[in-house]
Amino acid sequence: MNKNQIIKKVACWIGYCLFAGWSAVMTAESVSMSMDLRPVWVVFIFVFIVAIIAGFCLSGMVKEIKNKVNPNKGMFVLCLLGFLLFWGFSFATNVHYSLMRNEGLEVVKAELGNYRSYVVDASSNNKQKINDDKTVALNLLEAKVTNLADEFERECESSIREGFGPRATRILQSIEEYFTSTAAQYEDLNQYKNTIYDDDKDRGDRGTTGATRIKALEQKYALRIVDQMLRRQKAIERFYDKQLKQLPDYADVKRFINDSLMVVDIPQLEEIATPQVYYQFQKIQFSTINQHLSSTDITNLGKTTKVSKTDNAEDIDKGKFRYRVYPSERMFNTFNVWEDMLRGRMPEGMKLFGWILFSLIVDIVAFVLRIFAR
Repeated sequence: MNKNQIIKKVACWIGYCLFAGWSAVMTAESVSMSMDLRPVWVVFIFVFIVAIIAGFCLSGMVKEIKNKVNPNKGMFVLCLLGFLLFWGFSFATNVHYSLMRNEGLEVVKAELGNYRSYVVDASSNNKQKINDDKTVALNLLEAKVTNLADEFERECESSIREGFGPRATRILQSIEEYFTSTAAQYEDLNQYKNTIYDDDKDRGDRGTTGATRIKALEQKYALRIVDQMLRRQKAIERFYDKQLKQLPDYADVKRFINDSLMVVDIPQLEEIATPQVYYQFQKIQFSTINQHLSSTDITNLGKTTKVSKTDNAEDIDKGKFRYRVYPSERMFNTFNVWEDMLRGRMPEGMKLFGWILFSLIVDIVAFVLRIFAR
């Protein structure tokens, strides 16, 4: 081996180590985040050893290919399997790292924006729903009681000659029964039995005749009906006002999200940040945000990130969806990223082809240099 050959081999070895080391750094970063392993330098040492093994497997394959006399097919197959295994591991994690490096900030920012939209909408929608429910309850009360009161009025007008009879008292008792039967629905502790018509105290009214006296009774009981309806209206308003006070306080979490968005919007962050920075930021910020949200909120948030691939929204539950907003937690796991990519779940704007090509070039250059360094 002459001097030039030695220099060439040494240069190829150095080049191979540089490219393999670069690839190992990307793989170590990817693996450490995917499996939450620390410290990263320990992972790097392990990954670099794997890269060296892959290089030896490739060298063994080339050796057996060039061996025209007595090639060892078993050794060739073993080296091929080892190379594919180690290279596939390196390639998959390199693509994942490149994705995090170039898309990480936008993914975190988009998810924070989605959180903020949900919190704003949830706060507004919850209040609106409670107010709508209160309006419906009050309208239902008024309609039900007004119908019975009108029926009582018609009965009074038709009983002038026959007298204030059982049918009139049954209508009054029906109103009481309605108040009593629906009291628990609104946490109404008022007692309504015998508040409109008391069979003992008001027995003297039974059988009363004459237009003037019947009219007086009609007004007497109409006032009692109104009085009890006002009691129920106040109970309904207390019930729904209590619900409004018990609504989750989204003010703090909304403020925290806005502060987080201010951080990721700093222009200099994109220049100095790394996937590790995005990863730690995501873990701290989103865990804090989720502590302020209920399990229902978190479930609903997950639904807002998905869009059905078909016209049938139920297909989302069957796995036929793509992400509208990519969850940052999934982005930091190489297995999730590749699953989403292979199943067509990546957001429309997120392209992986460029990072796949880049990772291929890095590995191809490294292994070509390894072949020349034999």
